[in-house]
Amino acid sequence: MIGKLREYLKKCPCFEDMKEIGVDFLSDDANISSIEKTPIKPILNERIYDIKKKQASFTLRVKLVHSNELKIQIENSDFLEDLEDWLEEQNDNKDFPELKKGKTVTKIYVSSSGYLYGFEPSLRLAVYQIQIVMEYEKRNCTDPFADFLD
Repeated sequence: MIGKLREYLKKCPCFEDMKEIGVDFLSDDANISSIEKTPIKPILNERIYDIKKKQASFTLRVKLVHSNELKIQIENSDFLEDLEDWLEEQNDNKDFPELKKGKTVTKIYVSSSGYLYGFEPSLRLAVYQIQIVMEYEKRNCTDPFADFLD
């Protein structure tokens, strides 16, 4: 699931200048990001015909150049705001990541707006983070009638 989210986020225009979107690893470089799965109650509810409404939570960390220049500080803040706007637009358009068989995304949203998380000791790089939640339905693939439900 995290790999599918990674590929999905790469489509966001604000990641064009990003060197990499990693998984569970944030290197020492600037313009790099990483996605981590974070704790959340996974099952929202169970529905009829063995369809479960579930959710997964992710933290996206982004390492950007930092300075005392107001222009750079605003650009970093704009990056996070642009990402949040893009995710909202994708959700409104029902343009979601495609998961493996039996799982269908129904909603993706930011549960915690982007914010400054910390600085590198040199103060030349800053780490920002934003929380993303993906809600999805999981079908019991052993049900022979699963493809006919809806």
